Amino acid sequence: MKNEYTIGEICKLYNVSQDSMRYYESKGLITPRRRENGYRVYSIEEIWKLNIIKDLRKLKFSVNQIKEYLEDRSIHSTQALIDQGIKLISKEIKSLEDTNKNLKRKLDLLKQMNEIKDYEKIEIKKIPPRKIILIEGDVSKDEEIDLAFRKLQSINDEKVFLFGNKDMGAFISDEGMKRGIYNLYQKVFFFVENIENDDYTCLPEGDYATLVYKGAYKKSQRFIPQMLKYIKDQGYFLMGNPLEIYRVDIHQTAKEEEFMTEIQIPIHIG
Repeated sequence: MKNEYTIGEICKLYNVSQDSMRYYESKGLITPRRRENGYRVYSIEEIWKLNIIKDLRKLKFSVNQIKEYLEDRSIHSTQALIDQGIKLISKEIKSLEDTNKNLKRKLDLLKQMNEIKDYEKIEIKKIPPRKIILIEGDVSKDEEIDLAFRKLQSINDEKVFLFGNKDMGAFISDEGMKRGIYNLYQKVFFFVENIENDDYTCLPEGDYATLVYKGAYKKSQRFIPQMLKYIKDQGYFLMGNPLEIYRVDIHQTAKEEEFMTEIQIPIHIG
């Protein structure tokens, strides 16, 4: 067995890049010897360190945490490290379980949407309270809405998963309502369930006039006036601005004719 290994051999053995090895060296985790030609070589004594580094990096420990452990290894510090590792794994398992639930909910929702027969039909629904996280900002183009969603997602990356999220949507702006231009938005939002902090807003329980349509988002410009007229004709009271919920959008299909949007308008039936 050789007593020294080149950086290339070590990188192949541990499946790490040379940049990572140089980074570990700069942080003092490993100390290669330099040959006369300047090439780094790693002694057999460095192997145990690399074994620990690889395993702890897999457990998402930081380089600084690993350095502290390498400099002060004992039964006590190893027990503390393992305990911390278990907590990190438990947190990751919980996150994966939440993502799995979100994906299953999204799959169920897609199946439900495919079973809808009465598109473009106004219905009155009693809807329970819902938690949302939102971001304010005037947007009017699809691309601006997508960017706003990404900004919103960045606020809570662990809880908001664009591909598998239950649903997302936007509120028609006050300006849009005044001018009758129903592609002007002032807030975008995600529905959330398993959120533990106070960063969410609650849509109150209530009655909503609802309509689901397929196709381009611009159809809202036609359907929202129809819904507002229906609400007025029925003697209902408008309780807030319409909101669009993007049940099926560009994140699930590239075919615009497969897009499904639900318009919901809060009302009071009196």
